Amino acid sequence: MTRDEQLNYCKTCKNQKFSMNQGVICRLTNQAANFEGTCFSFEEDVDLVNRLQKNDTKSNGRIASQGKRFTNFILDTIFYLIFCAIIGFVLGIVFAIFSPSLLSIFNEENKIISYLIGFIALFIYYSILEALTGRTIAKFITKTKVINENGLKPDYREILLRTICRFIPFDAFSYLSDDNLGWHDKLSKTKVVEV
Repeated sequence: MTRDEQLNYCKTCKNQKFSMNQGVICRLTNQAANFEGTCFSFEEDVDLVNRLQKNDTKSNGRIASQGKRFTNFILDTIFYLIFCAIIGFVLGIVFAIFSPSLLSIFNEENKIISYLIGFIALFIYYSILEALTGRTIAKFITKTKVINENGLKPDYREILLRTICRFIPFDAFSYLSDDNLGWHDKLSKTKVVEV
């Protein structure tokens, strides 16, 4: 059996747990699944199965359209720029109060500082919003959300990977493929679905 086939059993088993190094492992053996055919220690977690089915019903399994993904991109870019302006304003006030000499970094054409502030702002914008709510401001507007491959709200590790993958050049246009999944979706094993 492949790992994906084994995980089809494991993802609804009461004996599963998550390891940062190995992913989903067996709580009884503390190892990744190694069975062939069926697992003899499998116990179905009825509550988890019901939650998965409820989540599938809510999202209808429909991946957000390219139009909604593009709208999310445009709106999130606008909100991100507003967020950058707020961060710049707050930093300006803090520097003016505690170290006015640092204000000179905003007057100079210092690309490294500009990129660093932009990187941190983008990282905070996406990782915090998607980790807390599964949605950015644009996703609230377009009625879409991020889920993981199990149909559940992604954990923080999945959101961090998703956010880091956004820095891949041209990632913003990678969801324009036939399956409407971007590189940041595929690499983090998440997807954007309609609510």
